[in-house]
Amino acid sequence: MAETDNRDLLAAMAAELADIRVEIEAAGGLVSEVLRQLPAEARLGYLTRSQSFDVLSQRVEALAGLARAVADDEAMDTALAALPLAEMAERMQEATHRARPGTAFDADAADEARVPAAGVLQLF
Repeated sequence: MAETDNRDLLAAMAAELADIRVEIEAAGGLVSEVLRQLPAEARLGYLTRSQSFDVLSQRVEALAGLARAVADDEAMDTALAALPLAEMAERMQEATHRARPGTAFDADAADEARVPAAGVLQLF
């Protein structure tokens, strides 16, 4: 597959992920509406668990942004550094280093360079 084809595929993946994010947010909104129908004492436990929709939405949005950046031929390190979720960025960086031919992944160096596991979480 040619490099242009890869970029086209990544751009299409980014668009699909963006569509999926919209659907996740819609499902989260529906769950929120249903939760409002529950008595207050029952609502809190479900509300906390329903926040996973927001986390999923953020993860999908971050992957869509990464796919768009790579499709736009942005440098991989720059694209990875722009990921808003630190844990995801770390996983993607490790995967990228393992995938580069002729590059040995130094786990000790990666541990030293790690950002503390703290991402951006926006609650609805």
